[in-house]
Amino acid sequence: MLSPYQLLENDEYSFEFITDAGIIYKIYFLDYSYMFQDYQHITCPVFSFNIDAIEGDPDLAPGDDRVGATISSVMNLFFTKIDNVAVYVCDSTDARQYARKRKFDIWFYSYNDGSLIKEDGLAIVEGTAIYNSMLLHKSNTQLTEIILAYKELNERAGDK
Repeated sequence: MLSPYQLLENDEYSFEFITDAGIIYKIYFLDYSYMFQDYQHITCPVFSFNIDAIEGDPDLAPGDDRVGATISSVMNLFFTKIDNVAVYVCDSTDARQYARKRKFDIWFYSYNDGSLIKEDGLAIVEGTAIYNSMLLHKSNTQLTEIILAYKELNERAGDK
């Protein structure tokens, strides 16, 4: 298994790392609980999971499997709190959302040790397909309720 890049921990929910090609990535989690505000019975902290290249252009760099290993190590840190929930929304502004979904799927299936569950969603908003995924620890006590709410949110996405 590949070793992850060294992480710089900005805070409990924000990390940075630099690749061998000089790309600097920021991985961070933001409060996403407002999306579940209609589901008062869900008490787990829900976050959006984000990955940004803050310096350099990943499209110009060669493929780097250590990026996936590094993201996996961040997820392992995040899910040491079993009740945490992470939602990843594939950016659709450049019409490359399906490529992002594929990459995220590859990382998940390559590095998941079996402790996490991934639920995939598709929201149609103004004719645009927005791929998203939710990650939960399989021991999360509200697993079923959260998955049902997530599915309903995706179904209702275009209603707003």
